[in-house]
Amino acid sequence: MTIHFNKGQVFGEATPSFLLKTNENTNDNIVVENICGSPNNNTPMCNLITPSEDILKKRKDELSETDFKFEHLTSDQKQLLLGTLLDRSAAFSKSLKTIGCTDRVIPTFNFRSHNPIKTLPFEIPHAIQGTIKDELNELIEAGLIHRNISKWSSPMILVKKKQNPTKPHKPASYRMALDLRLLNTILENSTYPLPKIPTLINEISKYPFYTTIDFCKAYWQILFPEEMQDVLTFTTPFGTFENRRLVFGLTTAASIFQALVDLLIDELKLSGTAGIYAYQDDIVIGAHSFQEMHYKIRSVLDI
Repeated sequence: MTIHFNKGQVFGEATPSFLLKTNENTNDNIVVENICGSPNNNTPMCNLITPSEDILKKRKDELSETDFKFEHLTSDQKQLLLGTLLDRSAAFSKSLKTIGCTDRVIPTFNFRSHNPIKTLPFEIPHAIQGTIKDELNELIEAGLIHRNISKWSSPMILVKKKQNPTKPHKPASYRMALDLRLLNTILENSTYPLPKIPTLINEISKYPFYTTIDFCKAYWQILFPEEMQDVLTFTTPFGTFENRRLVFGLTTAASIFQALVDLLIDELKLSGTAGIYAYQDDIVIGAHSFQEMHYKIRSVLDI
């Protein structure tokens, strides 16, 4: 049977929608939802959890001209772009207390075993215990972790940061991380693909203008479902703590974060903005002119 439609006939209205549900018969463990609201909702496409006025003010106060590299631009280009960036101070963060938080990508997990992983804490040298306590308190104050008692626990480890060659006599500093190797052994891998870097390079190479944007504390911007926070409990000599955000070291973390940036870039493509690429927390914008680049930067920051 042949069905004929009249030219210009309207059958409905298409709106952006992305939904990857966990399938019982697969190892998928990422749920991506578009929760933009109704088609008539004028809120931004990215459903960022609304920051307080205090946080917005801190972001604005912390941002300055020296945070951007404009040496290669003309005076007029610099002033135009600087005004655009400073007007969008809500998109920038320079501290733990002001980083963003989104529930656009909701991490879920499939376990090979439901027996909780529980380990003892690693020892911390006495000389740096005070520093580590201060960092834990900073994470608590930022709302990224909180104290708890759990059947699950993975040990906290310290990774020595690279020494600044210009300050050879400065005391060594450490980055806190989690040893999630045991937890990863019972966690099903994600089937969500990461972009192939050679493909990205080939796509980007056709543009003469480039801008790079780096996420601040990228994984910590993804809200962990409350019912799953218990699984990412970590143990220290000072007690056990529960993570409220996605953490580095989880076998599925890279796929979860890539799902988020892919979703945002796809929404930009749907709105007619192309030439934007991302691999994890690094975004590259390509353009054929400064004017085009200015427009694309605004589009990305306005998501």
